[in-house]
Parts: sequence; structure tokens; C-alpha cells
Amino acid sequence: MRDAAIVFVHGLFSSSATWAELQEQLSATPGIAQEFDLLSFDYATPRASWNPLRKMPNIDTVAESFKSYLADQPSSHARLVIVTHSQGGLVVQRFLSRMLAEGRGWELARIRRVVMFACPNNGSELFLLLRRGLMGVTRNTQERELRPLQASVQETQRRVMTGVVHAQYLSRDRCPIPVVSYAGESDNVVSPSSAVSVFPDSAVMPGDHFSVIKPRGDGRLLRALQGNLEKALNEAFPEKEAVVEAPPQAQSDASGDYFLPDHHMFGPVAMPTSRYATTQFFVHGGPLEQLSDIDVIVSSENVYFQPSQLYKFTTSGSLRRAGAVKGAGGEILDDVVGDGLKEWVRTHGRYGLPLPQGTVAPTTSGALAEKNVSRIYHAAVVTPVDGTGDYTVSAHAITRATHNVFQLARKERHELGLSLASVCLPLLGSGRGGMTSERSFDLIWDALMQELSNDSSWSIHFAARREQTFELLKERLKAKKEENEARWGGDVA
Repeated sequence: MRDAAIVFVHGLFSSSATWAELQEQLSATPGIAQEFDLLSFDYATPRASWNPLRKMPNIDTVAESFKSYLADQPSSHARLVIVTHSQGGLVVQRFLSRMLAEGRGWELARIRRVVMFACPNNGSELFLLLRRGLMGVTRNTQERELRPLQASVQETQRRVMTGVVHAQYLSRDRCPIPVVSYAGESDNVVSPSSAVSVFPDSAVMPGDHFSVIKPRGDGRLLRALQGNLEKALNEAFPEKEAVVEAPPQAQSDASGDYFLPDHHMFGPVAMPTSRYATTQFFVHGGPLEQLSDIDVIVSSENVYFQPSQLYKFTTSGSLRRAGAVKGAGGEILDDVVGDGLKEWVRTHGRYGLPLPQGTVAPTTSGALAEKNVSRIYHAAVVTPVDGTGDYTVSAHAITRATHNVFQLARKERHELGLSLASVCLPLLGSGRGGMTSERSFDLIWDALMQELSNDSSWSIHFAARREQTFELLKERLKAKKEENEARWGGDVA
């Protein structure tokens, strides 16, 4: 057994057989044959499954399978190079993202390079055409993530860029791994702009979507791979984070406080909200970009209504990014939410001046309209501290903002004729505002109970991006249900 291995990961509607020609050439190449074992990861990807006992695995499931596959590989393989084709690149990115989200960055250190060929990083326009005419494609859950600008793919890509490509050291939530992306110059399935995407180390190779991984007479494919393999063998392993590690108890306390990589939902919970009425409650965990079928999503803002930057993972930044109209390469064409908020501030004559705490401003939802999100309400709850990067938040700001959200929604129902029936709230002020999640929830809850006691026609959604907060909200909702049932349960119709 050799000290290093190449792991090949195939794409959609394919199998490990797609690598046969390339693996044969590599096995005959001096140096590579002596240094690397050649391994293949296979996963189920049929065009359709008509067997009611067999479920089509989605990208998350395949990524988990890949995790267990790598864990089974012998530790004598001190260095791994992962080579992917098409969807295989998305599988590996999802695996990396989930490992970082679980705080297992340390375990990725032996992966010394990822080489992707024709990966649909920004989706495949061709699949949008195919799915309209081929039933086999529309029934494949993996294909859905190959469609352009899928939120789950973009969220994964952001975590990989931050925690892998641009990482400087090894820690629980990051691991520096060189990622190289190759596009096929004649590829009509995945355009070169989609394959290259945001990855800085990229190039275009001869061939279409399938021939790009087939050896050619000019030897360019083999030379490119050989260069990557030599670097993977000779580059130093990443250094650990140059900080004092937290004591074991502190690590244990923070173990649940990770960003959830994918959407989770708890509910509905039928909550008594008055003597004769109930309201449906839900809790959502994970990226805000993956929320759907909610009429109003509330964004926490500062009192100047200056939205968070597009690249930030705040509530404001995430919703601004999700609502933006993007081009084929993922570039922002129209910052719908950010520009809409700026226009509201200018119209109301407060540009550059603070607004009263609890002010709520509406904007359209931009690209989120495709997910049946009608409006984004911006709630001014945090106040910048002069001369610092800190913020403060008051109980009054959160309470007033909650009431104003419903006042505005009722107004837009009446004046704009909007059918608004569901509202999603983050834990206002619990981020950089410094308020605890428990305190924020209690303040929002008290205001909600007042609103819902007079108008129970709403469904209420809470949103949390971190696992710890998601679990907290679930437990608090269960406790509130018991309290309200004890108070009103016997009389609710």
C-alpha cells in the first residue's frame, strides 16, 4: 500500500467506469504509479427510480456516504487527492462544508488537493431545458441542485471559500486545502464561467463535458493532473491555529453553536394564543436563503438602516444576498433588497440619520419571490456605539419592532391588497446587539401574545442559523405550549 491515494468521484448519471481510461494512463505514468493508490467512490445516481422501496439519495446523503467512505480508508494514506467530475465536485464541496460545520476541520488535513473537472458551481442551464422534456431527469433529486443558482449550493460554496480555499490555518472550522477547477472549452452542459466560478485557481482544458476527463494525444490532461499530484506530495501540511486552545469545558459548551449547513424545520406546533384560538408556530434552522413559502421575513438592522454587506453571514447580509438578482456567473446584477431599503430611507428623509428604535421598513423580496416570499421587513433594533464597532440594543426596541411588524403587515394587507398570513422572525438583537437569545425570545414572545390575542390569523415562524439557537427555540416553544395549554387549553375550540 502506498502512502498517498487519489480518490475519484464521478458525476450525475455516471459511475466509476467513467474514470477507466484516465486511471489506466495514470497507472502507466512513472512516479504516479509508485506514489499513489487509485481509488473510486461510487454512489447511486440513476435517471429515475420506480422502486417504492428504494429512495433516490440527495446531495447531502451522498456527501455523508463519502464521509464514511473516506473514514474507512487506511490511515497509512497520509495524503489524499480528490479528483471529481461534474456533480462529483458538488458532492465533495458539500462534504467539506458539513465537516467544517460540525467542527471537524482537523480531520480534513490529509486532503492535500481537490481537482474538479466541469463542476456546475453556478448550475447547468442545459438541465433546465432537459427537465422540461425528460421525466427521468425531473424525478432525480440530485439534478435539482445542478440547476442554476441553487441556494444550498451557494451556501456550501461560501463556506468552502472561507473555510478551505482562503483558510490560513487548521482549526475545528477551517482547513487550508488547494482547490483547482477546470472547465471544458466546448462544454455545453456546464459553461466555463460556471465551472470556474469563484475559485481563483482555475483553467480551461480541451474537450466537452465528458471528453474533458479523457486522455488526449496532446497530453494536456495528464500534465495538468501530474502537476497537481506533485504539489500534493510536496506541500507542507497546514499549521494549526496560532492561538491558545480553549479548555475542554469551554469547547463542550460551544459544541452546538455551529452554523447549520442545511435547512431544518420543527413544527407545526398548534399553540393556544387566546381562550378560543390557536396559532401555528414553526422553527427553522439553517441558512436564511433556504427559507420558502413565508409571506414576510423580518431582518434585524441598525437604526441607520445601513444593510449588512453582501458577503457577511448576518441576517441582514444573508437576506440581502438571497434577494439579489444574479447573473450566470453568480455576480450581482440587481441588489433589490439593499437598494430598496436605501430608497425607503431617502424617501422618508432620514438618510444618514438614525431612526427611532423599533422602526420597520418594507422592501420587496427580489429573487426570494421565486420561493413564495412576498416581503422583507427591516426592523431597526441595534444602535452603533460611537467610536467602536459595537452595538447596543434595548428591550423597548425589540418589543416595538415586533408590534410594528404586524401593524405594517395589516396595513399592507389593506392598502396593497397583499395576502399576508405568515411572518418569520429572527431573535432580534441577539447577534452583535449582545442580548442573549433567551431574553430576545421572551421579549418577542410577550409582544406576539398581545398581537395574536387580537388577531390569530397568522402563522409564526422563528429562524436561527446556529444549531444551539435552533435547539433553544424548539425547547422554548415546547415549554410555551405547555404554559398556554395550562392557561387556555380546556377552552380552545
